[in-house]
Amino acid sequence: MSSERQLLESESRWWGEHQHRYNEAIKLVKPSAIILDIACGTGFGTAALAAVTIGKVIGGDIAPEAIKECNDNWKRPNMDFQVMDGTALPFPDNHFDMIVSFETIEHTTRYREMLKEFARTLRSDGKLILSTPNAAITSPDGKIGNPYHTQEFQYQELKEILEAVFNETSLSGQRYSRYDKKSFKMSLGKLMETLFLSFGIRKLPYSFRSGIMKALFGYPLYPVAGDFILETNEPVIIQKCPVLFAVCKK
Repeated sequence: MSSERQLLESESRWWGEHQHRYNEAIKLVKPSAIILDIACGTGFGTAALAAVTIGKVIGGDIAPEAIKECNDNWKRPNMDFQVMDGTALPFPDNHFDMIVSFETIEHTTRYREMLKEFARTLRSDGKLILSTPNAAITSPDGKIGNPYHTQEFQYQELKEILEAVFNETSLSGQRYSRYDKKSFKMSLGKLMETLFLSFGIRKLPYSFRSGIMKALFGYPLYPVAGDFILETNEPVIIQKCPVLFAVCKK
């Protein structure tokens, strides 16, 4: 699990996608919310959450080396990082206003126990914000290609798993939207992006490849948070998104 952790650098192919998820969670944070960010990795999302509440924000991860990195890099008076197991949270019942768990439940076969712990430690009006890969897109043949994932879920399966624990569940789909607007320039940009991410070309320095993209099209090679959207209305459309995004209430 630790090997798949988001690196603490903005020049990453996955940085914008991760940042977008936290941006969506931040929209739901109340001014004094007490929050747990479980599987916090390098802690950049925990720090972003702590910046929008006066309540305590705790980043938890099962890997001691991740927590050490978090403590070395992030300092806020209302923030703390702790080594913890999501299936046995060291907190009393009804403790948190929000729990954030991005790209976590696919990494443990004990995900049902983890979800029950989330529900136990959430207050009666608390929310779980969760994301996980959509198996229909990431593993369409039923074989999980990611060696760090113990299982992946399709839309209906995830919905049923969450509804078994939470009274309200709303599922959305996160997808890349940079090229939604159709034009010759956008089509050319998409072609150039594909070329610069291809096996041979990507050996060139990122600064060189991204510099060309910025000069020609006004945006970097790797996506930023604004290049993603949540599809919220039609299940048929949500099921075509590579990431499922859930908001659950007790």
